[in-house]
Amino acid sequence: MPGLLSEYELNQIQYVSMADYIRRMDRLENIEDKMAFTTRYLLTYGNGQRDVSLAEAIHIAKVKIAEGSAEARENQIMIPDEAVDPNLSDEEDARNRQFMIDPVFYLQTEANRLIIKEANNMESPEAQRRIENYQTMSTVLLNGLNGSLSADVSELDIQPTSRDVQARLKAKFGGEREFKKAYSDTKPGVLSKMFGTSSVAYANLEQTYKAFNNPDHVLYGDMNSLDKAATEYLKHCFPRWNPKNGLISQGAINRLSGTKKARAMFSLNILKATAEQRKTEPVYENIIAANIQQRADMEADVNEEEFQQNLLNDVNNEEADLNSSEAERDYHKNFEDVPEVEDEELVN
Repeated sequence: MPGLLSEYELNQIQYVSMADYIRRMDRLENIEDKMAFTTRYLLTYGNGQRDVSLAEAIHIAKVKIAEGSAEARENQIMIPDEAVDPNLSDEEDARNRQFMIDPVFYLQTEANRLIIKEANNMESPEAQRRIENYQTMSTVLLNGLNGSLSADVSELDIQPTSRDVQARLKAKFGGEREFKKAYSDTKPGVLSKMFGTSSVAYANLEQTYKAFNNPDHVLYGDMNSLDKAATEYLKHCFPRWNPKNGLISQGAINRLSGTKKARAMFSLNILKATAEQRKTEPVYENIIAANIQQRADMEADVNEEEFQQNLLNDVNNEEADLNSSEAERDYHKNFEDVPEVEDEELVN
């Protein structure tokens, strides 16, 4: 299915936050739209206040594109690991694959392409503004190609999943500010602290959540432990709920109040975020690994071809030198000194 976003809609995209990006990405059903939206969103990163580093923004975007790929794969069979959009040919999907393994170069190329495109409409103030934005990002990305930006993105790709789950949680609550308030609402009040009325289930949830986000803890990025703690808290609130029957309903949580409701909502969103991450991670890892291997194989083929050509050239040059030397020897034979013959020898 072709993309549905119009050029006008793409031109209106502005970077707000990665929570905003995730929420808007989740409303797009077409992976082609997701890719076009992602490109424009990241290329407006330089406008206004930033909630995360550019490397983090790129990493989160890559994960969301992989999520879109996972969704597109659901009704497909025999899909190559390196495919991002399984509905496209290898040639058509090449740009998507480049974004996944070399996002800085991809974005820098796209920025330059859009600058050229907008140059045809210089009379428009909006076009001039977009050109300025793209030029700014092109410079940032060009400087980052051989600098720390590409390295920072690669480093984030191999870290545990806590950062990705955290990004999903923030999006589910509406953004950074809303997330902080939601988390603060789970804290025990003054009376609860005085009389120790907080449940063991909540204490375990709190400790596990902190460990999940602590790089120095053994449970850092451990979604199994986080899921278990969130499930136990929901079972504490709803003893008759059976997790095997699916997630607890939003309506059931709305019947709670106070910190209990806040903690239940926090637990529910944790389970939703980790479920999304689990669905995405295998596809993400396959796409990255397969495309890196494919690129390595292509480079090896090119190097082998160059080696064989250089070897052939060397052989040809050696043969040419040899033939030249033999020809030169034959040529000089015509001018070799003839030994003098004595008169007596001539008589005889």
